[in-house]
Amino acid sequence: MKKKYIFSVLIITIIAVQFLSFTAKTPEEIIKELTDDFHDGMKELEYSIADFKKSVEALDTSASSIAVLREKHLKNRLNFKAIEYLLCHNDPETVKKYINGAPLPSLEQNMPELVVIEPSGLQVLDEMVFEEQPVLEKAALLEMANKLAAAFATNKKYQTSVKLTHRLIFEAVREELIRVFTLGVTGFDTPGSANAIPEAAAAMRSMSKAMAAYCTLVGTKDKAFTQEMQQLFEQSIDYLEAHPDFETFDRMHFLKTYINPLYANTYHLHRKLGIETVDEVGSLPSPYNYHATNIFTTAFFDAGVYANIDLSNPNNAKRQELGRLLFFDPILSTNNERSCASCHQPKKGFTDGLPKSLALNHQGTIQRNAPTVINSVYAQNYFYDNRAETLEKQTKHVIFHEQEFNTDFTEIMNKLNQSETYKKMFLEAYADMGKYAMTPLNVTNSLSVYIASLSSFNSPFDQYVRGEIADIDPAVKRGFNLFMGKAACGTCHFAPTFNGTVPPLYQESETEVLGIPTRPDTANLELDPDLGRWASGYPRDKAAFYKYSFKTVTVRNAALTAPYMHNGVYNTLEQVVDFYNRGGGAGMGLDLEYQTLPFDHLTLTKQDQADLVAFMKALTDNPFADDAPKALPTFEGNPEWNKRKVGGEY
Repeated sequence: MKKKYIFSVLIITIIAVQFLSFTAKTPEEIIKELTDDFHDGMKELEYSIADFKKSVEALDTSASSIAVLREKHLKNRLNFKAIEYLLCHNDPETVKKYINGAPLPSLEQNMPELVVIEPSGLQVLDEMVFEEQPVLEKAALLEMANKLAAAFATNKKYQTSVKLTHRLIFEAVREELIRVFTLGVTGFDTPGSANAIPEAAAAMRSMSKAMAAYCTLVGTKDKAFTQEMQQLFEQSIDYLEAHPDFETFDRMHFLKTYINPLYANTYHLHRKLGIETVDEVGSLPSPYNYHATNIFTTAFFDAGVYANIDLSNPNNAKRQELGRLLFFDPILSTNNERSCASCHQPKKGFTDGLPKSLALNHQGTIQRNAPTVINSVYAQNYFYDNRAETLEKQTKHVIFHEQEFNTDFTEIMNKLNQSETYKKMFLEAYADMGKYAMTPLNVTNSLSVYIASLSSFNSPFDQYVRGEIADIDPAVKRGFNLFMGKAACGTCHFAPTFNGTVPPLYQESETEVLGIPTRPDTANLELDPDLGRWASGYPRDKAAFYKYSFKTVTVRNAALTAPYMHNGVYNTLEQVVDFYNRGGGAGMGLDLEYQTLPFDHLTLTKQDQADLVAFMKALTDNPFADDAPKALPTFEGNPEWNKRKVGGEY
């Protein structure tokens, strides 16, 4: 076996050398070739969609008819995957909504009334085609096939008009590498067929061809680099083809051996060729940093984009320190006893360890528990029900809410103005604003700067996948493979944040209907009455499928943040895994029409469940455990306030 492997590598190397020596093209020829390939690929997909439609029309109850239907569908998907990297980069919204949309309803954005977009496209068909008796849904299948054909025909006209550029090709390839790993091999894209691994191979094959063309431009100047890159692509495809089984596919090996190195090498090739990057030609902010060479590093994301703040501001360090003091200072609450840190305690992973957080003055509890704020900035919206669009709005809600701080900015500013220390800190942190330095806006801004700084991707797992430590517990490797595969955790808790922020653009944060019960035992099971996103207060969230829907929070630092779920119903990670293994609320018998979690039992063994817990524990990373200041600013105007405790009541 070893000799065979060495021989294969030798053949690949010889082919790569020959390829680089004899097929060099001009940049113009490369763009023309890739454009022609893209247009041909769209024609091929259009033809296979029409062919699939014929198989639907001819569908009957026979095994041969069903087999033909599935074969045509899988061909459709492989043709789509062959051009996915360009289709999605050119028009991500249309592809997501109408061509390869997840099998869940969504809402049309920026409309004065609720406009529901019913799920359509290849993912929906993947579920329907692989039902036990798809003929029972023949009419629906035909309608979906017609919708797909019409949507693609329209989109094809637009896609054909897009002028491909070298920069666009590289951006599309790097996005696709993320997509293959986070949405492809996880099974997100293939909810019925589980044909994820062959589809990943199809996507990798197209990217390999595109990058091979650019490698010829480097030529003999850096032969070792281009040979390595071509070998990585070829070997990744070989690996996918040799290990097509969804459940046993080694995603850890695929990530470390192929995805991470290729993500770095495509960037280096981009730079070697002197092709401009997106930030050199435009000023639109991006949630992730194109210059990052590994998706499991803090440098991958731009916290400032999510927080809507400029982290390059020269006064940023002073704003962060001001925000840190305010975070731990109970002076922001009406009774001077409650701070942000009362519910977000550093040593508990910035949670409070309670099922539901205590209300002001210990008068009962608030509606939900306190999720961690470590890495919480990486989201489109905030709170469990997504009601706050910015960190500033989240802060304002806490300030005004009668069960939390129960105050207002007039009272807060009157207090802060009685502290010479705070006045000086505001003047230094917001020096460009002069006499307007101490304002409500800058209170919330400094808090946002501090929360944005609570970002870390340096857990033992991160260090291992980046190659900084040589090995990790085999249970962690098995758990990661389960998380990203059979257990389907990674189809909602997306890598690398492991929250609901959707790759590869990381601009949208999902909420999910899980069917959370009121108690951990399965006897007399009752659905928690909290309506979640449906009751956020926004008319746009009044769609029926948002009832009992909650934000997908990160599982990073989950070992520190018990109890779990919005109502703290589960005390251990083992209980959480058991809940998912049973298929959530619906899987345990609750009547829940719009549960987004598949209600099938996952059939995880006890060892599988233990491995999943081991993986989540390996995501523990809290460098901010000692962030609490030793003392708070003094108040000359009211010395009585100087008795307040750092962090407020506990």
